[in-house]
Amino acid sequence: MASTVNGYEGTGRSLSLKLIQQLREQSSNNAASTTGRLLKEVTLEEPIRYAEGDPIEKWLNDLLCLDCTNVKRVHSGCPHPSQCDLYYVNKDTLFSYHTASEEFLHRVMSLYVSSHYKNTPNDLLMISDAPAHHLFVLLGPISDSSETLPEVLCVIQVAFEGEIAKDIVLESLSKGDRAAGDLIPWTVCQQFQDPDFASLSGARVVRIATHPDFQRMGYGKHALEQLSAYFEGKMTNLDEADDEMEDQEHEFSDDEDDVLHSETLVPRTNIPPLLQKLSERKPENLHYIGTSFGITLPLFRFWKKASYLPLYIRQTSNETTGEHSCVMVRALNVGEVMPDWLEKYSVDFHKRFLSLLSFSFHSFSTTLALEIENSCQKPSNTQSLTKEELNIFLTPYDQKRLESYSHNLVDYHVIMDLLPSIGALYFKSRIGCTLSPVQAAIIIGLSLQRKSVEDLMSEFKLQSNQVLAMFNKVIRKFTAVFNKLEEEAISKDIAIPQSDPLKEKIVESIDEELEAEAKVVSKELDQKQQKLLEALADGDIKQYAIGGSEKQWQANLKAAGGKAPANVSIKSKRKLSEKSDE
Repeated sequence: MASTVNGYEGTGRSLSLKLIQQLREQSSNNAASTTGRLLKEVTLEEPIRYAEGDPIEKWLNDLLCLDCTNVKRVHSGCPHPSQCDLYYVNKDTLFSYHTASEEFLHRVMSLYVSSHYKNTPNDLLMISDAPAHHLFVLLGPISDSSETLPEVLCVIQVAFEGEIAKDIVLESLSKGDRAAGDLIPWTVCQQFQDPDFASLSGARVVRIATHPDFQRMGYGKHALEQLSAYFEGKMTNLDEADDEMEDQEHEFSDDEDDVLHSETLVPRTNIPPLLQKLSERKPENLHYIGTSFGITLPLFRFWKKASYLPLYIRQTSNETTGEHSCVMVRALNVGEVMPDWLEKYSVDFHKRFLSLLSFSFHSFSTTLALEIENSCQKPSNTQSLTKEELNIFLTPYDQKRLESYSHNLVDYHVIMDLLPSIGALYFKSRIGCTLSPVQAAIIIGLSLQRKSVEDLMSEFKLQSNQVLAMFNKVIRKFTAVFNKLEEEAISKDIAIPQSDPLKEKIVESIDEELEAEAKVVSKELDQKQQKLLEALADGDIKQYAIGGSEKQWQANLKAAGGKAPANVSIKSKRKLSEKSDE
């Protein structure tokens, strides 16, 4: 297997950074084995089509920037990303064949070559001639007294897309074809069959490359943040930008009488500045920023941290790299509320992605599959699972098998047929429980990707008993949720609901009856008490008084020896006739 690293056939380290690096790791693992394949690398420095030091080859390499394999080392220090600013590159000045511009162009192209991109002369021609392609560079603090070119820390190539007429989109969709260019609008319209998306204006990040000495230090993320802020109008004074653009157009405009065929091809002298501050340039009116790349775990995490959402992953892999193309989008000028179109697309992609995990995306690592699943927007009106819905997916026998496995009574093979349904319910937020990242990765691998325990052992570098122990914990959590649904359903069947109208009617009638009886009894007692008071008031109360003077009572008590006598005799003042009447 051979690849051209430097030359007009193609430059860059795309193959070495991806395939050859993987072969090196596999070769080192097989070094101890006598039957393992060995990797041998041979580098050819001698030209095969030109003589050594041929001036034509040197001229061609300088013209097409093919000798940019060696990146110039940075000696100006390592500024903090917050101290760096993003600048717009004027392409007219960049390709003016000025000495400083040529040096700056070579620095930009060297970053492309040092990254994972494959570069051809057509890519350079695209940057030069395509009006929709623009360059932005991230530079460190620039001193006014500096006479040297600033070091390029990061470069971003952007292509403006969208604003396609709806009738053109409908005609293309009806024929099943798509026009060249406008990658993201045509892809989204075709995948979601929505012609309205093409009318939106957007920018696609074609390439982003960071200097090799400053990779994984936050410069690429800071450049993307400033690019988004610029297109959202947060870095520009619109009035000043309009005035500045009018002045530049007037100052650097060519003579209107000149014609193209009479133009003299010489280096221009009245060229605009190579770099322009974003605060001095009016941004285009955009609805979103997107990107398309071959999906890998590091790249996806980079774009995910920049608040980009996946909307499409190609089901067939690239023949050269073996990677699946991924389209991610970030909405602009939305504040804290996600636009309706992006939320709907993301929810629909999430549903399709879960279904395709067992087909085209089976080869994804469980970590990558879980990262993609977590980045998607979930439906806002998702309701928890009910007992009636659970019975559709799991029979009573299925639940008994899950219960037995949760108590380690059966082998995990007994419940493997239930995992696709249970995994889909969990990742659709229907099962109300929380799993750790490792537990979620195991579930998405076994249930949706339908991998074996041996595959997870190899990926996580764990023993089978460790994988199965964490899997058993997950099943116990699911079983607890299912049992709770069963208990709630039984309690509803036994107990009378609080809002039962029959119960409310019975309680109301008893209260009314007790209150009526209490009023009757109270009324009868009041009547008896009134009669007694009237009788006492009309009769002679003195007739019930006990007679005798104080002396008579003292004499009787003394006669009894100081003790209370059993009978006391007192003379009455009433006549005998009154006693006989009684």
